[in-house]
Amino acid sequence: MARSKKTFRTLAIDTSLGCPGIAVIDVINGKPKLVDVSHVKTKSTEPIALRTKHIEAWVHLFIRKHAPYDLIVREGFASKIPHTNYTVFSAWNAVDRALNDFGLKVDDSIGQASVKKKLLGKGRAEKEEVEAGVRKYVEWGEFKTSDESDACAIGLAYLIDKEIITKENPKEETE
Repeated sequence: MARSKKTFRTLAIDTSLGCPGIAVIDVINGKPKLVDVSHVKTKSTEPIALRTKHIEAWVHLFIRKHAPYDLIVREGFASKIPHTNYTVFSAWNAVDRALNDFGLKVDDSIGQASVKKKLLGKGRAEKEEVEAGVRKYVEWGEFKTSDESDACAIGLAYLIDKEIITKENPKEETE
């Protein structure tokens, strides 16, 4: 896909083993535009190794469809529960393997509370509030899962944090 030199493309990833989400956001003249979102659901009855293969294949196809990227960001993660760490980091590894096939890597991460703070002005929020926050910046039809809107939130919050877009620059209200 040919893009203007003024376009800054971000790949944002909400990683989980059960239903990861992914989003591509272009920034054109300082304004975010949501290009695409996706998610994949894995079966909890299947072995973790198989579930991560499904995630890797899905990410691989999505990356290929929308490359190249100027920035790749994911939500940071930390847990004191060993099994939770294992499942999430297994999914992270699946994403990393897909990125590696294209010579890419995650550039940075942003914590869950930071995503909500940057996007909504508070560190705690329900899924519906996060989606509403995303919609202040970009237009999109229906998000099929909260994982899709969460991936968008991750990308937007990071772009706000790094001042690539401004918090005062949400999309114009059209009514």
